[in-house]
Amino acid sequence: MGTVKIAVVDDQDVVLSGVRTWIAEDPGERLEIVHTGTDLSGLDEGPAATADVLVIDLRIGGRLVFDEIADLAAAGRRIVVFSQYADPDLVHSAEMAGARAYITKETGEGRLHLIEAVLAVAAGGTYTTPSQAGAMLAATGPCPPSFSEQELRTMRLWLGGLTRTAVARQMGISEHTVKQYLDRAREKYAKAGREAPTRLDLYREARRDGIVDP
Repeated sequence: MGTVKIAVVDDQDVVLSGVRTWIAEDPGERLEIVHTGTDLSGLDEGPAATADVLVIDLRIGGRLVFDEIADLAAAGRRIVVFSQYADPDLVHSAEMAGARAYITKETGEGRLHLIEAVLAVAAGGTYTTPSQAGAMLAATGPCPPSFSEQELRTMRLWLGGLTRTAVARQMGISEHTVKQYLDRAREKYAKAGREAPTRLDLYREARRDGIVDP
């Protein structure tokens, strides 16, 4: 994937400056800001229309913009919400509106997670930060799936750092079967409302359920 183009919308100049600084300091120069704005107008024209990802504050002009986020998501735009709010209901509502990641400003998550979240969303995935995971859990309640012994062993070995080839060798099964066990684990988490598309996501969910050690 080449350089990811982003448009940033926030009605606070200090936030826009902060995002510019983080992106400028990224050693991989993986992101490029093609548009900044203090409102949601003009996102479908000019450089903003070429943005791979929109980074949008949840509150713009004194009001929450769930409807606008839903409209943009329905039009195919990929959205990361960057907001001061960490309320579980608001995080959940933003996700339901179509945001693929939710980063909070007040916990220092921006510097730690914003760039990685944008990259994940640009690649067609989602991104879950610790605060968003907590909000999702608070909003939906814990839903631990039920796993077979083989699925549990596969997760422990793979999430413990082994390659799929090494896991297959240790368990005496094929690498294809290892992949099936991991895919099945992800499907079970997804059905429980706990998406785990990446290795890090799966580790986070498995650790929460006590499957792997912290």
